[in-house]
Amino acid sequence: MKRLIFFIGILVFGGVLMVLLYREQIRTERTSTLAPFYQILGKPIRTMNRALTKVLSIDSLDEKEYGDAIRERFSELRNEGDKDYDYLNQLITSLTTYKQKPFDYTVYIMEEESPNAFALPGGVIFVTRGLLTTLKSEHELISVLSHEIGHIEKSHCMDGIRFELLSKKIGTDTLGKLADFAFQVMTRHAYNKTQEDEADEYAYDLILNTTYDPNGVGLAFLRLEKYDPETGSKKAKLFSEYFQSHPHMDLRREKFSEKANLWWENHPEERRYKGVRNLKSRITFEKKDYEEEWVEGRKS
Repeated sequence: MKRLIFFIGILVFGGVLMVLLYREQIRTERTSTLAPFYQILGKPIRTMNRALTKVLSIDSLDEKEYGDAIRERFSELRNEGDKDYDYLNQLITSLTTYKQKPFDYTVYIMEEESPNAFALPGGVIFVTRGLLTTLKSEHELISVLSHEIGHIEKSHCMDGIRFELLSKKIGTDTLGKLADFAFQVMTRHAYNKTQEDEADEYAYDLILNTTYDPNGVGLAFLRLEKYDPETGSKKAKLFSEYFQSHPHMDLRREKFSEKANLWWENHPEERRYKGVRNLKSRITFEKKDYEEEWVEGRKS
C-alpha cells in the first residue's frame, strides 16, 4: 500500500511540474535562425586549402589548428580596408594582449541588422553590423568583445563543440566539415548560466585592467535590453529561472552597474575613457583619444 501511495505521489508531482513548466513557457535555448549560417556558408572559398581536407579524430582536435581551419573556411570574410572590420580587429588585438590561449584572435562581420556576437574555438569571433549601430560607445563595444573572449579563454566554446561532436558520435571528419559544424553549432548554441556569468565576470575584470570606464558593461546590457526588451513580469520565477540558459538581461545590467558604481566610489581619483566619438569614427582609443570622452570619479 505504501509503495502504491509513493508511486501515485510521484505521478502527481510529475504532473504538477509539467503544468508549471508549461505555464512558465520554458525555453532552454536562445531563439535563433540559420539564415546567417546559410548566408556565410554560401560565400565562395577563395582557395581550397589542403589542410581543410585533412581527416582528424575528435580526440586529437587541437584548438589552434581548429581555429586556423575556421579562418580558412571563412577567408572570404577577411576584409581589410573595411572600416568596421579594421576597427574591430584593432580593438581585439589590444584586448588580447594578455591572452592565455596560444593563438591570435580574429573578428569577422556578419551582414545582420540585429545586434549579436558569438565566439568560435581558436579565437574566431563574429560580430553583426547591427551590434555596431546598437551600441553607442567604444567602452560598450569593448565589453561585448571581452565577453566573447571570455567564452574562448574559459574554453566554453571548445568544450561545447567537443560535447556536440561526441553526442552526435562524430569520431573523425575533415577539418573543413568540422569548421562548418562549429559555426552551425555556435549560431544555435546556448551556454549555461554559469558559463555566461563567467564570461561576464571575465569581461568586467578585463575592462578594469584597461583604461576604459567599467560602466561600459552595464551600458552594453542596457542597449541590448532596449533593443529586445523582455516582456512580462520582472518577478523571479522558480522554474523559469532554473531552466533558462541566460540570466535575465536586466539582472546582468543591474549587477555590473552596481559593481562599476562601487568601483568608482573606491577609486574617486581615477580617470577612465568612454569613446562615443571613437565608435562613431571607427578610430580606436589607442590611435586617438578625445578629451571630452574622459570621465573622473563620480562623473562617470
